[in-house]
Amino acid sequence: MLLLKRLAVLMFYASLPLLIPLGYSLYVEDGAWATISFTILLMALPAVPEILKHIFQNIKNFILSILKPDTPFNYAKLVDMEKMRDQVSELTLGEILALVSVAWLIIPAFSSIPYLAYGFAPVDAYFESVSGWTSTGLSAFPTLDGIPQSIILYRSVTQWIGGLGIVILMLTMIKGREARHFLKAEGRAPEDVGISKTAGNIWSTYLLLSLIGIGLLYAVGLDPLNAINLSFSGVSNGGFFPFDSYDFTDQQKFALAGLMFGGATSFLFYRKLARGQFRKAFLDEELKLYVFITLAAIGLIYLVGHEGIYNTFLNSISAIACGGFAIGDLSIMHAFPTYILILLMLMGGMMGSTTGGIKLWRILVVLKSILRDIKSAFLPTGSVQIVKINNEPISKESIVESSTFIFAYIILFLFGCGVMMAIDYEIEDSMFMIASAMGNVGLAILPIPEMAATTKVFLIGLMYLGRIEIFPSLALIRLLVRG
Repeated sequence: MLLLKRLAVLMFYASLPLLIPLGYSLYVEDGAWATISFTILLMALPAVPEILKHIFQNIKNFILSILKPDTPFNYAKLVDMEKMRDQVSELTLGEILALVSVAWLIIPAFSSIPYLAYGFAPVDAYFESVSGWTSTGLSAFPTLDGIPQSIILYRSVTQWIGGLGIVILMLTMIKGREARHFLKAEGRAPEDVGISKTAGNIWSTYLLLSLIGIGLLYAVGLDPLNAINLSFSGVSNGGFFPFDSYDFTDQQKFALAGLMFGGATSFLFYRKLARGQFRKAFLDEELKLYVFITLAAIGLIYLVGHEGIYNTFLNSISAIACGGFAIGDLSIMHAFPTYILILLMLMGGMMGSTTGGIKLWRILVVLKSILRDIKSAFLPTGSVQIVKINNEPISKESIVESSTFIFAYIILFLFGCGVMMAIDYEIEDSMFMIASAMGNVGLAILPIPEMAATTKVFLIGLMYLGRIEIFPSLALIRLLVRG
């Protein structure tokens, strides 16, 4: 019962951003408002009784405060949902992991309704919805022709919220240890982004990046609606294009690359900048690794693959930032650039950002741990070597967790490649598509719409596991087995 209450609240919060495309549909009168409204209603409905109960209780108290002036009443809490938090006790970490796992399956299911309404097959509709909410960007739609612009905006909004993470929406009403568990369930570092002001810090940064993106894209020549769609997909590192084809200028490619790079940069970096800690922000070891790998990849692809510099710049950042925007036909690239893009997709960007993949912080922890072990072999017996990042010691627990996650991620990647090869895809294509799906990247070297339904279902599973970072799904399985 407790899990169901939490799930209802998660779905309610996830439905709120969908009011954006609903409002646009009503404004342009394109007829899509009915299916969007129905979707919002179904997602919000389970939480409505609890909300109404709270509102009616406050109205009762409000009336009593009028009839009896001595009765205190806080007018600011007339429609406050704080009561919802107070009425639900804390969940265990395992239950929270299971809840997040369920939410990432059910919310995309409800959100696929508009796609079904416009004639797409159930598997394709669910694929598109999962790809949106996981901010992946792989598309099962052969064309966007005939789809209302409000549905295109709806699609972009799901990526925008998905890049931030569904549970961030919950942190406006969850505090303390439970909030820390929810952050951990989506692969975020609570000690980095904070607990008490997590939602406010992340939302303010995310909104600012999105608004800057809209302004930047409009300034380089995109119309307002496409600027909004591309900003939502770019900052979230989603990768959905709002059109079938578009002849981007070099400036527009550069702007899109900048949006993706910014979205894949840790929110902690922006918080340090806001505090005036510029030296601490720019000398962060994970950021330096991020910049170094990105520039090295761009140089290697440009020099060896002989690709255009702007296309190379965009595609390389799209891979490591898990952005999904691709320029040019990736299927005809030289094998070496394809290999580099696969490595970038596996690594991902910085921890505490909108990116997917393994994440550079984990890679940095493991690399430093290996270097520590090598140094220890040449030191006297009993010498103690501590792994540090930014002069801060890293606990043994963090080292073990990082190593375990990377091992599990590579095993799942190899398993996925084996399945794709068994379906009869080439090894290079298999590695590329699995890295893209698992890393929630969205770059495609194979035509998704032409794939069999079973292959799409398999990729859905990989997008899902990549977004919740594998381990929460194990908690869900354990919860189901225990009954």
